[in-house]
Order: sequence, then C-alpha cells, then structure tokens
Amino acid sequence: MVGLSVATIPVVRLIIAQPHPGRLGMEGEQGTPFVYVGALAFSIVGALIVSRHPRHPVGWIFGAAGVSVALSGVSEAYAELGAAVPGSLPAVSLVNAISGATFLLGFFLPTSVGLLLFPDGRLPSRRWRPAIYAGVGGLALQFIGALAGGSTTIGDVVQSAGIAATVAAVLAAVASLVVRWEHTPTDVRQQLKWVGAAAAIVLIELVGEVIVITFRPALLDQAFLYFSLAYTCVPIAVGIAILRYGLYEIDLLINRAIVYVLLTALLAGIYSASTALFQRLFVGVTGQSSDGAIVITVFILATIFTPARNRLQAAVDIRFKDARDLKRLMGALEREIDAVVGVMVGQRVAERLLHDATEGAAAVGGALYLDVPTVDRPAAVRGSWDGQAELVVPLRAGSREFGRLALGRRRTGAGYGERERDSVQRAADAVAQALSLASLGPEQAVAE
Repeated sequence: MVGLSVATIPVVRLIIAQPHPGRLGMEGEQGTPFVYVGALAFSIVGALIVSRHPRHPVGWIFGAAGVSVALSGVSEAYAELGAAVPGSLPAVSLVNAISGATFLLGFFLPTSVGLLLFPDGRLPSRRWRPAIYAGVGGLALQFIGALAGGSTTIGDVVQSAGIAATVAAVLAAVASLVVRWEHTPTDVRQQLKWVGAAAAIVLIELVGEVIVITFRPALLDQAFLYFSLAYTCVPIAVGIAILRYGLYEIDLLINRAIVYVLLTALLAGIYSASTALFQRLFVGVTGQSSDGAIVITVFILATIFTPARNRLQAAVDIRFKDARDLKRLMGALEREIDAVVGVMVGQRVAERLLHDATEGAAAVGGALYLDVPTVDRPAAVRGSWDGQAELVVPLRAGSREFGRLALGRRRTGAGYGERERDSVQRAADAVAQALSLASLGPEQAVAE
C-alpha cells in the first residue's frame, strides 16, 4: 500500500506533463507533491500499526484510505487531461466519477469507521454497530451515486443519501470518543488526547481557511494545500496514540489547543460582525465605505483579546484540570487505603495483577498460579482462559518463587514484545514481594 501510494506521485506528474492547451487544475497548488503528504501519512502510519498489530482494523483502514486518496489524484489528473483534449482519452466521465468517489472514501473512511474503532480496534459496545453500518453504507451509496452521475436525478438522490449517512457516522464517531473518554482508564484517555490535538489543529486550519477564502477567494489553491498538511496530523496522532502514546505527555497542549480554537472562532465572529456593522454605519453617515471600519474592529479585538483568553482559560481549566474538591480527595484516600489493604491480603493483590495484566495486554484470557508453579489448576482465571499461554512470567521475590502469571493470545493478534514482557515481570516481582510480606507476622513485616 505504501509503495502504491508513492508510485502515484510520478504517475500524476507524467499525466499532466502530456501536451495540452491551457492549464490543468492539477498543475496548480493541488498538484504539488506536498498535497500527497496526507495520503502518504495514512499509508505509512497504517503500515506501522499493522507491523506491530497485524489484525488491528484501524491500521488496515488507514492504509486503504491512503491508497484511495492517492488513486484519486491519478484519476483526477486523467479526467482533467481528457477534458482538456477532447477525444484523447477514453471513459473520461467514468474516471472523473471514480476520482470523486475514491477521494470521499479516503477522507471519510478513517474519520468515520476508523475513529469508531479507535484505539483498540473494537466498538465501545454492540450498540454502536448501526454507526458502522451507516459509515460503510454511506460510502457505498456515494460511490454508486458518483458512478451513476451526480447530474442525474437518481445519482443525485443516491449520493445525497450517502452523504447524509456518512455525516451521521462521523458524528457518531465523535460521540463514541466522548463515551470512551468518560468510561476508560487513564492510558486510553491519553490516546484520545492525541486525536483531540489533531482535531484541534484541523479545526483551527478550517476556521482560518474560511476567513481567507471569504476575503481572498483567489487563495483557494493555497488554502487546499494547507488543509492537506493539517489533515496529515490525524494519521500521525493516531499512530502515536496506538504505538507510543505512553512516552509523551500532552495535557498542556490539549489545554492550550482548546483555548485557542475557541478564541480564534470567537474573534473571527466578532471581526466579521463588527466590520460589517461599522461599514454600514459609515455608509449611512458618509454615503461611502471606509477603512476606518477595519481600524475600529482591530482596536476592539486588541482590547478584548487578553480578557477573552483569560476567561476561556479559566473555563477550560475548570473542565479539564483535576479540581481539588471533596469527592476527588475522598476518592483518592479510599484508593490509597484499598491499596494498602490489598497488599496486606496477598491473594487480593495477586488477583489484581491478573486483572490488570489481562486488560492492559488486551488478552483474551489469563490465569494465576500460586504457591507451587507446577500445579495445573490456577488459583484465579480471567476472561476466556483455555490453558494456551503466550506469555508466562514467574512471581519471584529473591530466591523464592510464589507462582506464575500466564496470559493468552491478544485480541489484536500481535505478539508480546520484550518491553511488555519486562513490564509485566517487574509488576509480578512487586506482587511477589507483597506476598512475601503478607506471609510474615506484623512485627516481621515491619522489620522487613
């Protein structure tokens, strides 16, 4: 997929280099290699995800999206050349329809179905299946409508229905991320923050693009180029979130991004409304427009910028920072006490190890064996444990071994890496130390 995406770039350049009168649209900013950064990013990130998690659907969706956008560029160049030189190429109308359909596929597939399955490749619950059906069905209807011809009644109706279904799926995908945020542990929230950061960048670019196009329509080609570069942040953020999210901390970035997205939208709205209002006042008083309207508007924006930013920052801090309220503090105390009690009760802390390791590794099942490592009957099991272990680590404290932890295959199909094995082993050794202390009397444990 990566190779195919890369190969489309010289193919497009070769097509538009053929003799033709005038200038093709692909020869402008939309035809520069920078526009293909988005397609390459989706393909490369998809390949990286699949290389680590071969069965992860998001990786394959990203790879397919990258190829689809790249092929859209080839078919668009072909259609433009065929239109510029009538009769020179066959099936120009069909290829043009395919160009539009493949672009929509590459744009909406990762932002609808891809986000619905982010970050673990599964839906939040079975109730979200209609959203998947809407996403896939919407893309299929758009493809059929494009092939039927958007200028025909049937084609227009089918395409409109497809767009409506796709938009519904995208909205459902955003809603699913909100649901995941509210019902997931901290590590998954860190993954969601990366996607939120990318979405904020795209949103900021779109706001700026609307402003630029409103006042300088001639800059449409450049605006499309900047959108392509901003859109590239989406696959990059998803790739980091799935592959290496644990190495980064982006809370401050998310906080500032939310503030400045809201601030940009607020100031843009005030600028547009104020300019129109003062221009009408100048026309009403003097009979002609004046640049004074812009000067006054800029003065107003400069005056309210800092107060508006501070108010937005305070509002965002209240929502996204951990408030030192009674409920949170009491909850923290309860968790600390629970942790101490858990260490004192050896069986309990060992079962916590089994639970967290199975969930964290996305294993289909796991088992915990205590006291005698050779005993075949586990002390506790988790998930669908069938006795087939792909990762086994001992629970050891010094020279003494208290048992072993066994994890089955992972739902993503990926194997257990060395870093993951070491992480589980360190936790298992800590649990073994707790088991060692729990087996001692109170005075002996304090002495230890």
